Amino acid sequence: MTTVPKLDVDFIKTFAAAALETLKIQCSYEARAGKPFVKGNGQEVESSIAGIIGLTSKVFKGTIAIAFPEKTFLAIMSGMLGEPCDTMTPDLEDGAAELVNIVFGCAKKSLSEKGYTIERAVPTVVKGKNVEIRHMSSAPILIIPFESAAGGLQIEIVLE
Repeated sequence: MTTVPKLDVDFIKTFAAAALETLKIQCSYEARAGKPFVKGNGQEVESSIAGIIGLTSKVFKGTIAIAFPEKTFLAIMSGMLGEPCDTMTPDLEDGAAELVNIVFGCAKKSLSEKGYTIERAVPTVVKGKNVEIRHMSSAPILIIPFESAAGGLQIEIVLE
């Protein structure tokens, strides 16, 4: 008999912890997670770039995105690459997809130990002035805000 894990606060906390670990280890930035809120019910960052990845399992489907203002993204990428990044380039923009991929990988390991079986799609990147991420879902969008010395950023999670 297969047990179906319940999606709960622990699932969300796992993605927040994965983002914190990724920022610290991969990008040399300490960050602090803020209180999660449903999109439209809190202060969001004005994002210029986001990495998005689709998630699927036997019990849900959804997306996770990590979104940054340009200044924050350039600082984070500078930390990740170990060299100054002061201008957006197509190669640098791919870093947004790589970051969401790393966060997913880190979260997946922990969630697998808790009984979740999750697969992912190929990450995509959206960019532009004040980007709004389109999650192909009518479910509520949960925002987890983060603060760091590089600036604010946020994770968006949608599951149905």
